[in-house]
Amino acid sequence: MKIDKTSFVPLYLQIEQQLTEKINAGDFQPGDAIPTEAALCEIYGVSRMTARKAVDYLVRQGQVARFRGRGTFVVKKSKISKVNLPLDRHLTASELAIEINQPIENRVLEFKQIAADIDIATALNVPVGTALHFMVRLRLLGQEPFVYEQCWLLADLFPDMTRQALTTSKYAYLRSKGYDPLGSNKQISAELPSNQIRLVLNLSRDEPVLHSRAVAEFTDGTLFEVSDVYYNQQHYNFSIRAVVKNKGQS
Repeated sequence: MKIDKTSFVPLYLQIEQQLTEKINAGDFQPGDAIPTEAALCEIYGVSRMTARKAVDYLVRQGQVARFRGRGTFVVKKSKISKVNLPLDRHLTASELAIEINQPIENRVLEFKQIAADIDIATALNVPVGTALHFMVRLRLLGQEPFVYEQCWLLADLFPDMTRQALTTSKYAYLRSKGYDPLGSNKQISAELPSNQIRLVLNLSRDEPVLHSRAVAEFTDGTLFEVSDVYYNQQHYNFSIRAVVKNKGQS
């Protein structure tokens, strides 16, 4: 196996491409170990850092998985295809399940009442100390973790909210109580997740996620929810629709 050290293509990408080709050709089967970083250094005559970047890229692509003390192994391809997530729409879990025709599991990791701190109080335009429902949910398709969600809702509006209601559709629960969600304003960023989120979403140590901070409102303008949602980018394609307002100009 050779790489072109005069090419404009970075060395680590050349190594990654060759390893990917071997995986796709079946030279490395699911469960097989790929060469160690030390072995890649010898095979390609590159530095340890270059070899590590090549393997890191394979991990981010979901081709291989690292196991501390054991090595790096080819993973079995997921049967779940990537989900298209439109960033310019407020797509609930139930609506997403209908679009992709697959059941979604909402696993409630935490549910309790707390007092609003200054950050959440400011976002919801309520006094500091206002009673909130705080929840943490993990969303799964099959057994694949897709989304990690932290959410703060005004407790006075939903005094009988239960943990069980959150295992199905949160917005269906709201509508059952006579509320009509309009949508949300989002701030979106790509960032490295905390160690807790990384472990829950089964991500490699340096894999970025898409983070969405959303403030939701009802049709009457009442702000009722702040949510921090972290998307596992291995399982999502993100899209946004752009509209040309002034036709004929460029």
